[in-house]
Amino acid sequence: MAIALKEVPNIRTPRPRTGWAGRVELARMDLFHGLPETDLALLENRLPLVRWPKGAETPDPLTRPDHLFLVREGRVAVFEPAAQGADVMTSILEEGSVYSTLGTDRQPVVAALEDSAVSPLSGRAIEGLIARYPKLGRNLATVLSERLASLRETVALVSEMRVEDRLRARLHQLADRFGVATPQGIQLRLELTHAQWASLVGASREAVTTAFSKLRTAGEIVTDGRAILIPWDALRATDGDVPAAA
Repeated sequence: MAIALKEVPNIRTPRPRTGWAGRVELARMDLFHGLPETDLALLENRLPLVRWPKGAETPDPLTRPDHLFLVREGRVAVFEPAAQGADVMTSILEEGSVYSTLGTDRQPVVAALEDSAVSPLSGRAIEGLIARYPKLGRNLATVLSERLASLRETVALVSEMRVEDRLRARLHQLADRFGVATPQGIQLRLELTHAQWASLVGASREAVTTAFSKLRTAGEIVTDGRAILIPWDALRATDGDVPAAA
């Protein structure tokens, strides 16, 4: 066997690839960049997989201490408690992103924004994989460094005094990562509720509803249900450039 996976917990039998058209293969994830393709194909079928329906409670295997959690499908939100008692959504993680309980007993607050799937990897499994593939250790450090940079940016954005300024900044931040370029502008389809937007901005639902209204009136966004379009002119006026999604 080309790869040692004795420490990977056998939570459930891997599902067949049928019906997995939306899942990103490990070989295309930054965490596994540069690892041998034959070994990644084996790891693809050996990694445990925990299904997590949208809005459901966090499955027990995804609450274990000293684990790294790899998002395989869907989108997962990560929250931090704020001083006023309400949780603030600090990150939205998509396929290939990670969160962890490595080195801490504190369980992160997470929620499935879509029907998702997550692979838990124990600390011992991570140690074994890094020992065999040092490149994985570097990749993990890079992924976590990028996550830290994103969190620093988020802290700066939510420190804006006016709610509409916070909302605008968060919209542009999310457009850079999740947006889809159209002739009219960058479109966001995150299917978030107003309560979830309030959590992203660190404000009340009422304040966020008012902020959305102000941005619509100013022509900075166009909404259609839960889809949000940021026109090119609005992006250039605020950022001086356009997001990478373009």
